Amino acid sequence: MDSIEVYVLCGDRTSNTADRFLTSFASSRTPAAIDFPFPEYADIPEILFADTITLIRRLEIDRHESYSIYWNVVDGISDQAMLFFTKDGGMIAGLGGLYLPPKDALLSLQDNVDGKFGYVTSGSCPPGSMAEFILICEHSTLPNLFNGDLCLPDSSQ
Repeated sequence: MDSIEVYVLCGDRTSNTADRFLTSFASSRTPAAIDFPFPEYADIPEILFADTITLIRRLEIDRHESYSIYWNVVDGISDQAMLFFTKDGGMIAGLGGLYLPPKDALLSLQDNVDGKFGYVTSGSCPPGSMAEFILICEHSTLPNLFNGDLCLPDSSQ
């Protein structure tokens, strides 16, 4: 069975927001990969990053570069923390394998990353653009955030 995941579109694409998210939700973490080629899917990477901190700083500068970063979390509210950098300058924070109700995780994540849009899903990555992300939020039949408001379409807790 796929795990429940929550995603929130961050208010900005900065290393400060990424650091705040990771410190709050994944203070004890290990990257899911050993190294990080840049660009992400290049046959011959321009550079190979050894750590996520330097990679995130690069993605803050290269605002139209997309990338997905995953961490395994120990002693958090979830098993996994994720950051997705979209091709149109956005950043999406995510948590997977939750230990609390999805609605509560969604609201905590919203407050932490100053987000106005977010949704709950099961086993699927967020889309590659902010517009597509907002469209999913608008049509979600699960708890979601739309324009900063919590929506409970099916009365889920």
